[in-house]
Amino acid sequence: MRYEVFKDKVKLSKLGLGAMRLPQTEPGFAGPIDKRKAQEVIDYCMAHGVNYYDTAYIYHGGKSEIVLGRALSKYPRDSFYIADKFNVQANPNYEAQFSEQLTRLQTGIY
Repeated sequence: MRYEVFKDKVKLSKLGLGAMRLPQTEPGFAGPIDKRKAQEVIDYCMAHGVNYYDTAYIYHGGKSEIVLGRALSKYPRDSFYIADKFNVQANPNYEAQFSEQLTRLQTGIY
């Protein structure tokens, strides 16, 4: 895996995994996520050096954050990075929304 180092300390894989299209149990846009297959994909990525994951509040109605958080919870917190995006229309209270996202991701503040 190739990495890029930022600010002399953050080493991110040049290849990341976007959680917008996690494996689904049904065809269609934003269907139910197949948790077992999603775990397999994330385990494969972690085993091959991917440490950058991207998700958003609106992906699968927040469920991609939950599935991604659960899948990554078995790995040391300092072994991966998550980029998450706000939905400014969903909740104008940004602190509350950020807290919800951290809860779904099971990461706490890092």
